[in-house]
Order: sequence, then structure tokens, then C-alpha cells
Amino acid sequence: MSGPDAEGSSVAVLAEKPSVARDIARVLGATKQGQGYLHGNGYVVTWAIGHLVALAQPHEIQPEWKHWRRDLLPMLPRDWPLVVYEKTQPQFEVVRKILNSPKVARLVCATDAGREGELIFRYIYEAAGCRKPFSRLWISSLTPDAIRKGFGELKDGAAYDPLADAARGRSRADWLVGMNLSRAYTLALDDDLSVGRVQTPTLAMLVERELAIRAFVPEDYMEVVATFSPGADSQYRGTWFREPAKDSIQMAMRLPADGEEAGRIVARARTGEARIASIQSETQRMAPPLLYDLTELQRHANRLYGFSAQKTLETAQALYESRKLISYPRTDSRHLSEDVARTLPAVVRAIQPPYQALLAPGTGERPLGRRFVDDSKVTDHHAIIPTTVHAGDLTADERKIYDLICRRLLGAWHDDHIWAVTTVITAIASMSNGGVTDHYHTSGTAVVQRSEERRVGKECRSRWSPY
Repeated sequence: MSGPDAEGSSVAVLAEKPSVARDIARVLGATKQGQGYLHGNGYVVTWAIGHLVALAQPHEIQPEWKHWRRDLLPMLPRDWPLVVYEKTQPQFEVVRKILNSPKVARLVCATDAGREGELIFRYIYEAAGCRKPFSRLWISSLTPDAIRKGFGELKDGAAYDPLADAARGRSRADWLVGMNLSRAYTLALDDDLSVGRVQTPTLAMLVERELAIRAFVPEDYMEVVATFSPGADSQYRGTWFREPAKDSIQMAMRLPADGEEAGRIVARARTGEARIASIQSETQRMAPPLLYDLTELQRHANRLYGFSAQKTLETAQALYESRKLISYPRTDSRHLSEDVARTLPAVVRAIQPPYQALLAPGTGERPLGRRFVDDSKVTDHHAIIPTTVHAGDLTADERKIYDLICRRLLGAWHDDHIWAVTTVITAIASMSNGGVTDHYHTSGTAVVQRSEERRVGKECRSRWSPY
């Protein structure tokens, strides 16, 4: 290795991407540029370019597996050799030399803190033939403070062996399903087909849904709506429904489109006598929504802005990696740990100015309850939240996603939204038509306690309210 400076770097840090490596190197003081790495202050920081190493192809494991023949299936490797991608071979050689350099005493795995990041490091570590001890950097944001804190709390790499085993299992399962079933279906159907462990069932769900949509046949129906006037200055509308309502109330309101039955109901209403059969009021409440995980963020961005899941992920990844404005986005948790919750006052101070008029009293000051803070519900990463970095110039898409994440966190301090749902059943008895009694359904809501989040009204609903 021609790299480390004269004073000799004793710690090598392997990041997943060049941009992350530069952020880490800046904090560690490794500011000298090398070919494929940065060094200085006792560190050498290098990087992968995503996956530098992968499982070998079938013919690289056993030469006869190069032939697509049914009698060779299933292919079940006894060993799982690793190969280096040709296009990333130069960077792998840089990394391999650094990891095995006599000047490097120990390593830090600084790939993304998750299963896939762990796999990237372990495959490179194994393919490089390295046996040196390593520590694990586990951080959820790329701010300088988070990086410094992470290096102050490095964990023994062996603590993440179960995660590495899960990553290898996922990788090998993908290989077994993809390599074997792609060949089996291609040979059986005489067509080039690709089968994947995740790809194929996902495609099956999409096809099933599309077929259901195509098979849907719309049906016309009629409803009978009556206006009741119990007083000179009061009116309400009720919709006829079939008693008893065996299905949903909406289905019970539907009548054949030919209008014959609807006509008879209207005739009875015009000659009958109306009375209130029942009034029922129920108080309901809605707590502020949980914080975002990636899936919920993707759903909400799609509903509000029409973003695809991939577009939301890419935008969130840019906010995390390049802008340093949010925590790690590839999370499946919607809760915060106690440690992270203690940082919220500083986070709120950083993001609150544009939302000052919408904040509930005590936002960022009052501790959040277990609905939002629960160590037992935080796995690899906590929910997506903003960092203390102040937002500068963002693209329009970045601004939308960042805005959602800020509002979702600030909304956690709001009170429950409480409202009453009143259901009125009005009966019309028609003595001149065989004593038939028709029932009409009326449902309305009245706000009992309006949360601060709802106070701004419909205008801000799409911009602020997450409901």
C-alpha cells in the first residue's frame, strides 16, 4: 500500500460510498487525498462502491453448471465462493491493500448500519483474506456530532455476527431461488424467464390486483334521500336503507338502477309520517400519528404528491447522505429510543421556525410518551426524524419530503383530536301502503376538542395534517 502518511495510520475505516467516507474523514481529520482513500491523523478512510464483491456465478462454482440442463437442477453449492466485480476491481484492490497493510492495526466497519451494509463489509473482508480485528460504527445520521459520538461508542464487530449471518442467508436464498428457478421455468416453457425470491411474488401480487381491476364490472344503483324538517329553522337529510342492514350501511342503501323499488319508497315517504326512531352519539378520538418509517413515508408521499416508492427513497437518501438533514431512512421502526429522544429539544429548535404558528404548547420541551419512545420497538434504526442541521437550498422534491418529516415529528406533541359521531335513524310509517315502515340513516360529526394540528383548517390539511 502506498497510502498512509509518514506518521503511520493505525486504524482503517471502510465506508459504503465515497460521499460517506468523505464525511467521516472530515470528522476524523483524515484530510489527505490518496488514490481511492483519504488519510491523516492516524486514520485511513476508504470506501466500497456499493457491492464490490458478490457470490460466484454457477459456472464459477462448478464448470458443468454453465450448461442449462434439467438434469443438473437443483444446483446446491457446498461452498459459496466470492468473486470481485470486474468494473470495481481497481477499488477492491485499493481496499484489500489497506485492510492487509502492516501499518493498519485494526479496522472499523463503517458501511450503512443495516443488514445490507453488514453484508457489503463482510464480503469484502472475506474476499480480501483479512483476519484483523474490527469494530462496528453504528450511526443513524451523518452529522459531525453523530459521527463523533459513533466513534466514541464503537462496538466489537463480533456483536453483529448474527446480523451478518442473516445477511448471508438472504444473499444465498436469492442465489438458490434465482439461479435454479429461472433455469427451471426457462427450460419448461422454452422462453427466457427471470424468477426471483422477492421479484416474482411481488409481480404476482401486482398481476393479481391488475386482473381484479380488469374483471371489475361497475353496477349502477340508486339511493333515496329525504330531507326532514323537525323545526322551522332546522333540516337534515337521511338516506333510506334496508332493514336489517346485513352488509355495510353503504350497501344497505343501494337500490336497483331500474328505479321501480326506489319509486315505491319515494311514494311511501310522501304520504307517510316521520318520527325519530333512535339517536346514538359516540365520542371518538385520534392520537397524533406515529413517526415515519420508510414504508409510511413512501405511502404518504405517494398519496400527497404522487411520488413513486423509489422516488421517495432516493429523495430521502439524498436528504440523509448529501444534505445531512434526516436520520437513516431505510428503517422499519416508527419509534425512538430513549437516547435519541433526549436529543429532540435540539432538533425541534433547529426545525421549528417555519412552523412556529402551528406548534402545540410544550413542543420539544415536554417528554414524549411510549407511543413515540419505546426502546423495545427500535431494532436496527429508529424512526425517521430531522437532524439539527439547518436546511439550505433544497430541490422541490427534497423540500416536500423534508417538510413531511419535520411536520410528522412536530405533530407528536399535539393533543388527541376528539369528535362526536351522532347517528340518527328516522322512521317513516306509511299506513296507506300496507303499514310499511321505511328507515333513513343520518350521520354527522361535531368536534369536541380540536387538536392544534387541526386548528389551521382545511387549507393546511395537505401541508400539515398527516391524517
